[in-house]
Amino acid sequence: MTDTVLNHVKQHTALLDGFLSEAVHEFGKAEVMDKVEALKDKAFDLAGLSESEAAHAARIMTCMSMLSVISEDVGQLGQIDTFESADGSMQPISLANAVESARKEGLERTEIDTILGDMLASPVFTAHPTEMRRASVVERETEIANLLLAYEKAANPSEKRQIEDDLYREVALLWNTRLNRPERITVQDEINNLVSAVKRSVLPALVTLYSEWGRDIPHDGALPNVLKLGSWIGGDRDGHPHVDEITLNYAFKEQARVAFAFYAGQMDKLDTELTVSDEVTPVSDALQELARKSLNTDIHRVDEPYRRTIAHIKQRLARTRAQILGETQNSRATDTSAPAYESSKAFVRDLRVIRDSLAAHGGRRLIGTTLKTLMRIARSCGFHLLALDLRQNSDVHERVIAELFTQSSELVDYLGMSESERCSLLYAELANDRILRWEFGKYSDETRRELRIVDAAAEIVKIFGPEAFGAYVISKAASVSDILEPLVLLKQAGLVRGGPQPHCMLKISPLFETIGDLEAAPEIMKKWLGNFAVRSLMGRPAIQEVMLGYSDSNKDGGYTSSRWSLHKASKAVKAVCDKAGVSLRLFHGRGGSVGRGGGPAFAAILAQPKGTVGGQIRVTEQGEMIARKFGNIVTAHKTLDSFAAATFLATVPKCRDHGPSHDAKLEEQFAPIMDQINTVSFEAYRALVYDDPHFLDFFHTVTPVDEVSHLKIGSRPASRTASGKIEDLRAIPWVFAWSQTRFMLPGWYGFAAAVRELKIEDSVLQAMIQWDFFEVFIANMEMALAKVDMEIARQYSDLAGEPEEANRIYDKIKSEFDDTVAMILRIRNAPYLLSTHERLRNQIERANPLLNSLNRLQVYLLGIRRHGNRHKLVQLAMQLTVNGIASALRNTG
Repeated sequence: MTDTVLNHVKQHTALLDGFLSEAVHEFGKAEVMDKVEALKDKAFDLAGLSESEAAHAARIMTCMSMLSVISEDVGQLGQIDTFESADGSMQPISLANAVESARKEGLERTEIDTILGDMLASPVFTAHPTEMRRASVVERETEIANLLLAYEKAANPSEKRQIEDDLYREVALLWNTRLNRPERITVQDEINNLVSAVKRSVLPALVTLYSEWGRDIPHDGALPNVLKLGSWIGGDRDGHPHVDEITLNYAFKEQARVAFAFYAGQMDKLDTELTVSDEVTPVSDALQELARKSLNTDIHRVDEPYRRTIAHIKQRLARTRAQILGETQNSRATDTSAPAYESSKAFVRDLRVIRDSLAAHGGRRLIGTTLKTLMRIARSCGFHLLALDLRQNSDVHERVIAELFTQSSELVDYLGMSESERCSLLYAELANDRILRWEFGKYSDETRRELRIVDAAAEIVKIFGPEAFGAYVISKAASVSDILEPLVLLKQAGLVRGGPQPHCMLKISPLFETIGDLEAAPEIMKKWLGNFAVRSLMGRPAIQEVMLGYSDSNKDGGYTSSRWSLHKASKAVKAVCDKAGVSLRLFHGRGGSVGRGGGPAFAAILAQPKGTVGGQIRVTEQGEMIARKFGNIVTAHKTLDSFAAATFLATVPKCRDHGPSHDAKLEEQFAPIMDQINTVSFEAYRALVYDDPHFLDFFHTVTPVDEVSHLKIGSRPASRTASGKIEDLRAIPWVFAWSQTRFMLPGWYGFAAAVRELKIEDSVLQAMIQWDFFEVFIANMEMALAKVDMEIARQYSDLAGEPEEANRIYDKIKSEFDDTVAMILRIRNAPYLLSTHERLRNQIERANPLLNSLNRLQVYLLGIRRHGNRHKLVQLAMQLTVNGIASALRNTG
């Protein structure tokens, strides 16, 4: 971070804190502000706080945390991230610069065009796992950020004073706004939050990006649509009882509403631009035909066929919108004779008529960016806007398919079959065109629910086309039958066509999550791709998507084992696909925190094993990171451009720093060492988390995991069952609990124990850091370690029900933490953590004083709550500290 940017961040933070202090004093809580200041002193006795004071203190500090994050984010907009180009110079990260770097490496225009033509970079938005902010709060935060941006650009003192007045008003409104939700957020709320963000910042960023790429990237013909937006919200029903056919339909209607509004706005803009008169310039017959279909009789439009064509297209869009959304059209305001579009492809065809007419009659430069960008976005987003994934757990599929067979004429005992018997039965079922379901079947609620969902999906495909869905993701895939079962389920709704050459309208994506599943993935995929029917099922082009789970593999085996298992699985599955003659598309299920696969996405994509990106990659964008990465047009632009650039560079290995041969040699040299580290690290992690008989009690009493599960945050249940076991806990609350307590254990534990036991020399580790994988592996661990505060963690540890055992476990974790930090510093030859990432280190240091106060208050609240104080203000204060700590840490689970 430059001194100028750093100064801006400090000035903005001081400005907003000052306004908050003014508001708190003005609205009668001055004495609580004094208590907040006193909380910075570690010796302050929190026992003197009343429930009301605790709630107001938590509220003040949570507001301060929100305002601090806004200041940081606005400051970051002035930062330019760079990469090393082919000529050795540092260039701003962008797809245009990545393409230019490849050109300097010697790639021909045709090679670049081929890569871009086949490229797919797909961010897939997921729900915020612990969201409790109301939409009103998000609106206040957005407005404050916009005002800060305007404040930076203010030209004179008078303008600055006006913006300061506006800022105070917004901060005061934030203080007077209820921060928490009275009820748990619903799936519909999550859908609304996402489409609002897409409308506000993602779509405008796409418009700017495609315009810039068209200008800055040399190309023959139209640039392809390298970005495809996706979502899980409304379709991810894995362990989520509130996702059903209703939320699925709601998601598509709300997404379509935004898409149609965007297209209408762009058509209005196009109408103001294309004032071409056919008395001056001729037009194509196809355009005249479209113009004649318009009922626009305005005398000023008689000689303007482009504008009459645009009017006709707008009427067709309006009819299509009304048809899809179930709206009633005003017959006096619209041309009700204009037919609805049968698909978004037909809409694009009409736009192409305009483009081709301009190009054919000397107006190629008149086409302009509005039309070209509109066509690209329409091809990419259609009328559905976001390609929704369907996801369900393989255990559910197994039960549903078993029930379908049991109640069919087959009378098959599916659950009693071996794996090979199941596969034979399922392949046979796909080879015929019948369906198993029948009208009078007495199915369980679970089976009826699954059938309703696939029926709804089939109707959505009829309306929007199969491109409306990204993939059908199979959680906990552990066998070939796990992949076949959802195909038989989809067949019941007509989404799979049975027969000798069966075909599936949706992409099937097995998700390998645990360490064991990741190790088994290559063999499972080998068996899957070895069947003759599979090629027919996947259609053309033959692309097999495989999803890799970062969160559950981390909870299962720890950070080191997770990252190495993911790396090896990527390479091995790629080799299997290559041998089968099938293209591989990897879908990375990364979270916001290091423990769930988080970290800088650009570096992570470039560190993928050689050849595994292959121009196609999908990555989850977790809900807790959407505000930070897509919260405004500038950040959304940077995020998407960086994502596209990384995908391109990873596909063109010659653009990598050392070239593929150098990194391949490093991997060949150091992979055996990583195998050893992985084995010992896995054992060390499991010995603590799963084998220590007292660890489960330590986890439940030291962290706020049980309290958080009862707070009204997130729409998904925290655990798959009520057992309380770590195995049944979802990865998100697992990581969330360790983050709240500042242990950050999922982001680092196990590595030092392995290096220590194996007696690996520092010189070896220092040599390994030249290897892309190991560099990113260490960098992400370093980020997690920098957020750890073992002194704060000690205070949580004192809450334990078994003090002696808690002290033993805490001391073990503390010792491992100290060893890990020392090891990282030796590897880096650095005086302190993040010595080469001053921007992040400064950000953490600025956040720590407030964060520490929030932690101390949360520890106090946990203590009194567990001793019987269930006052509603204690519950409220607890909820606010959870939000404040998560905000200050910049991630949740």
